[in-house]
Amino acid sequence: YITDENRTIVIEAPDSEKDKLPNEATLLTWISDARKNLSAYEDNVSTKPLIDKLPEAGKIVSEQLDDSVQVTTLAFENGVKVLLKPTGFKNDQILITGYGFGGTSLASDVDYISASMAASVVSGSGVSEFNQIQLQKMMTGKNVNITPYISDYTQGFSGNSSPQDLETALQLIHLYFTKPRKDNDIWQSNISQTRSVLANRHLDPTSVFQDTVTAVLNRYNFRAMVPTIGRLNTASFDKAFDFYKSSFADPGSFTFTLVGSFNVNDVKPLLETYLGSLPAGNAKKTYKDQNLYPPAGLVTKIVNKGIGDKSSVQLVFSGEYEYNEVNNIQMDALEEVLNIKLIERLREQESGVYAPNVRARYQKIPAGRYSVTVSFGCAPENVDKLVAATLDEINKIKLNGALLTDIKKFQAEDMRAQQVQLRENYFWAGYIAGGSQNNEDQHRILRYPNTLQKVTVASTKDAANKYLSGKNLIKLIQMPEKKESK
Repeated sequence: YITDENRTIVIEAPDSEKDKLPNEATLLTWISDARKNLSAYEDNVSTKPLIDKLPEAGKIVSEQLDDSVQVTTLAFENGVKVLLKPTGFKNDQILITGYGFGGTSLASDVDYISASMAASVVSGSGVSEFNQIQLQKMMTGKNVNITPYISDYTQGFSGNSSPQDLETALQLIHLYFTKPRKDNDIWQSNISQTRSVLANRHLDPTSVFQDTVTAVLNRYNFRAMVPTIGRLNTASFDKAFDFYKSSFADPGSFTFTLVGSFNVNDVKPLLETYLGSLPAGNAKKTYKDQNLYPPAGLVTKIVNKGIGDKSSVQLVFSGEYEYNEVNNIQMDALEEVLNIKLIERLREQESGVYAPNVRARYQKIPAGRYSVTVSFGCAPENVDKLVAATLDEINKIKLNGALLTDIKKFQAEDMRAQQVQLRENYFWAGYIAGGSQNNEDQHRILRYPNTLQKVTVASTKDAANKYLSGKNLIKLIQMPEKKESK
């Protein structure tokens, strides 16, 4: 199929690399050399089972059913906890998540880059004695996907399976704990791809601005920033693999969530075999706060990068936060009513911006923090005017509270969205797992309609004054590059 006729060869590369590109003669030599000594393709398929000898099943030491939300909690002798919610929403879907505390927060500064790459390399390397190609072929015809991850403060798994392939999914989880695979070729490929991306990242104005935003909002902590090539060169595969093994050495600290089409009694033997059999390790493993949060006070950062008649603006309010049901709904309401007002003011009245957006974020781990980010694009000459208009709309809410009509709109849309979500496996998986991580009451969903009614004109006024006081405000602005005067 590959001949010398009807052939077109195209090479794409950055302008900075054009002097290093091969000429036509070199290309033809490479193609000719590649044809020499070719051996016939051999299909590398393994006929072995994933696990040839089943582990000894662990014991369930407690089982509790919460009738109000239909969630069963299983506790195993080794410390593993499993939260189960059978549903009838999709008959071919089981969503699976698992987490333990720790994450890259436990890596030293020296080993951080290696640690941050650990999970992606292991997940791409196959498992046990099977490389990635063999594993993919073993999964042919199965509806199953399990991926290990390591984030800032947790490590765990995410994935899904059909009911008939649940055992395979649990086998993969068991093996990612006990027999992760080390593939140097995958490591080298990841390093090469990352290095290539980093080498030209500074040429893209959007990337430069976003990297600056990330750096400023995390007080230039390198853990939150895109790595430099210099830092990337310090990464070690041995250290990455060792960090992965240490991250998953304590199954007894893990909590798993299964949501979807299954029967609790039917899946218990599988859970006993593949999760209950895992070694306990340190069941009290936790994370270390790395202080990844914005600086206090007033900060303005202008990035002159890019050409054309467009600027990007981000206004970030932030501070400490008490994470609870009432505060969370007030933050959600503040986000929505401010979105409504800024669309009316900036896009419709001022006719000066592209897609204004407000995003409120709040967290409990590793510490209670919040941020409210207002972002929009506009012509460079309109930046100051539209920033002033934004702050004016915020001040109106601080002075008078949100309009009752906007509050009613938020409440109605939120209730409609929840009625849809209550029939979705993905909602319940996130609700149960997230609630477990944050140690929240599983019954909060039952109180939600009443909690929603606590959003009032007065409460939005209080929230705006508390969270949008302006005491901690970061202005991040991208402007076109300044033209040099001749």
